[in-house]
Amino acid sequence: MSPRGRLRGEIVPVDALAAAETSALYELYRSHYDAVEPVRFEEDLREKDHVLLLLDSTSGEVRGFSTQKVFRATDSAGEPVRVLFSGDTIIAPEYWGEQELVRTWCRYAGRALSEDPGTPLYWLLISKGHRTYLYLPLFFEKHWPRYDEPTPPYEAGLLARVARARFGESFDESAGLLRFPESLGQLKPGLAAIPSGRIEDPRVRFFLEKNPRYSEGEELVCLARFAPELMRGIAARSAREGVAEGGRPRGARATGLPAICWTS
Repeated sequence: MSPRGRLRGEIVPVDALAAAETSALYELYRSHYDAVEPVRFEEDLREKDHVLLLLDSTSGEVRGFSTQKVFRATDSAGEPVRVLFSGDTIIAPEYWGEQELVRTWCRYAGRALSEDPGTPLYWLLISKGHRTYLYLPLFFEKHWPRYDEPTPPYEAGLLARVARARFGESFDESAGLLRFPESLGQLKPGLAAIPSGRIEDPRVRFFLEKNPRYSEGEELVCLARFAPELMRGIAARSAREGVAEGGRPRGARATGLPAICWTS
């Protein structure tokens, strides 16, 4: 029986994770990525605010996750923006095609937006593979960079400004890539391979042109404005649900949690 439709999402503060859960996340990640050291993985995890857990609704086993952090920044004119950064993300291949990550993430981001609706919220995404990059054109009306339109000056400047602040010298602005002296994690060869049916997709070709060394751990830095009216389908609906819920983590692991603080 296909496992599709059998995932459920939980929003969990990183500091609420038990040691055994952190180990389980690492083992799941290590089974899909090479060049991942446990100390670096845990340091990266602890720097985030929340982790979105994707659990098999029957067994309760973790079958995917995505780490998240919200921070403040300014654009080139000194105007405030907020940035939602998605870090390590994985879904077990037997669950590909599930939409629970989209639902959970969009509700999470909608809650973040509702905490300060007067300040623009941008999604900062770094893509090690074409599947991650495709979340942008599938669910956002506009995202950057993209194959069919040059990045506008404002968005190009904001992306570079935020990436420099967050990643320092690892950000190659001319290429729009994160480049490291040695890989900090790369997809295993079988997962990095492009399926034959995808290679003619112009969005996939664009990703490969922009990030030809993705299989060695280089990452394409991407940006999109998060707002329900700028999104599509299930993403737009889930984003509206999150905005309506506000900062209260309904459906999260613990009941009675206070409103999430998004202003770090």
